[in-house]
Amino acid sequence: MLVGVAVAAAAALVPGSAAMASPDRGDSAAQRVDDRPDEQNEARRALVEEGVATVLRGEAKPVAKGRGRSVEVAPGQWAQYGLQSTDSILTFLIEFGDQVDPRFPAAGAGPVHNAIPQPDRAVDNTTYWVDDFDREHFQDMFFGPGESMSSLYREMSSGRYTVKGDTSEWVTVPWNSASYGQTESQADMTRFIQDGASAWYEHQKSIGTSEAQIAAYLAEFDQWDRYDHDRDGVFTEPDGYIDHFQAVHAGEGEEAGAPESTIWSHRWSVGQRSGGGPEWNRNGGVQIGQTGFWIRDYTTEPENGGLGVFAHEFGHDLGLPDLYDTSGGENGTGFWTLMSSGSWLGHGQDSIGTTPDHMGAWEKLQLGWLDHATVAHDEEATVVLGPSAHATKKQQALVVTLPKDANGRDRFYIAENRQYVGYDATLRTGPYNFGWPLSRPDWVEHFPYQDGLLVSYWNTAVSNNNTRTHPGTGRVLPVDARPAALRWSDDTVARNRIQSFDATFGVEPTDPISLHRETSAGMTTLDVPVRAPVPVFDDSDPNRYYDAANPMGSVKVAGAGVTLRVVQSNRTGKMTVEVNG
Repeated sequence: MLVGVAVAAAAALVPGSAAMASPDRGDSAAQRVDDRPDEQNEARRALVEEGVATVLRGEAKPVAKGRGRSVEVAPGQWAQYGLQSTDSILTFLIEFGDQVDPRFPAAGAGPVHNAIPQPDRAVDNTTYWVDDFDREHFQDMFFGPGESMSSLYREMSSGRYTVKGDTSEWVTVPWNSASYGQTESQADMTRFIQDGASAWYEHQKSIGTSEAQIAAYLAEFDQWDRYDHDRDGVFTEPDGYIDHFQAVHAGEGEEAGAPESTIWSHRWSVGQRSGGGPEWNRNGGVQIGQTGFWIRDYTTEPENGGLGVFAHEFGHDLGLPDLYDTSGGENGTGFWTLMSSGSWLGHGQDSIGTTPDHMGAWEKLQLGWLDHATVAHDEEATVVLGPSAHATKKQQALVVTLPKDANGRDRFYIAENRQYVGYDATLRTGPYNFGWPLSRPDWVEHFPYQDGLLVSYWNTAVSNNNTRTHPGTGRVLPVDARPAALRWSDDTVARNRIQSFDATFGVEPTDPISLHRETSAGMTTLDVPVRAPVPVFDDSDPNRYYDAANPMGSVKVAGAGVTLRVVQSNRTGKMTVEVNG
């Protein structure tokens, strides 16, 4: 096993440009983009989305290519259709050196790992902490038999997909955290990945590992042609790049409240326009020593990151976008999906972000992991759904194809049966509210999201979920069965990840919730009593689920005359839904 600790030789400082925007799925700052700009990745994502839509419309069928399946979206343009494999993830644990970047002289050296203070549980029930963030900790989080990346992705894919891999011991880069994290520019992040790769490589050489042994080891992590470099529609072949690379950095992440000099968790690519890469596939990136293997696409997360942040960033690595509002607003996706605030869920104990819920049905559809029925908007049907968490003898979801809009863009409803099953059990225990920002800023109270039929509107005319800039519309937004805005006792409209707690349709009344919000004027409360079931989704009025008092959290639907009626739901999680009945 090629693991070890080393201090890399000092590298020349490469000045960087202004920092890119970065993400927040917690409460420390505004929501920002953690899926950084990358033209190739965005083009690949668009091809996959178009491929899925053409299959749903019945205009194309996936064909076998190599060990996978692909859809020809246009002549010579192939989209990978579905991930059905066990992929390998290579992870380097990287701590920071004692060289202080002269651009940021106030920042100190490091940090090194295991320097995060133990939180005081009397006032902090959110910070994730263990006494030793060693290699074994991460191996267990990523690939262990309990709650882990491998078990989460196996469950979300209904057994079609999982991960394996290896994690290095901690290696040390020359510069302090601020040198890479203050700007997080393309140049500085390229240095970070290069310095980390060099530190790992130099250690392997120092302990006597030969070039051939290192290359053979790395070859296990190059089995996927992410961008179909030879345009043959075969994605299950090497391309000279590490398939999935994680750079875990020492210290906390900026997204969790750490200083601006730290790195904010994200997915990106390095050396985008450098002209580097294997001779037969020059696609940028940085080389690992002289091995001939390159890193381009990567994710980076903090030492004390919970399973949620790693699973969320890995979702980006597979091609999924952020579904929260990245423009600084807050839409209705809330805790409903791993690709929004669902990455911050847990068991409601002493930390958040340790156990995420599932990604939504739309995301599973993009990855080829959704068992679903398809019904046209003007057809009648009765569909029995099983829980969306895992495939059963029943379908996980219902897709309703809608008339194209005036510009010929596709639209769909996707209805899934969310139940407290598997990782989705955290929908009952994990949603939280920071109710004491003045006196106990690291303390949360928990409340349950309601199980039932979650109906989402997929509108391909919209490229993101930034309802701050286009109120009531988004790429894929959950429709709130109870759209009237909830208000605190001082008449302030509640944030949308609270509004969405009872978004589901069904035949059971909701659970009551009681929340707190500390302000400079005193404590305010939000008390929502038991509310009657809402069994029917009816889109005949496009504004039925839109509330002008909460434009970022409500949805303007298609107005195609579609009704979805939950007829019954039993204790085993099966749900009967009538379409246009």
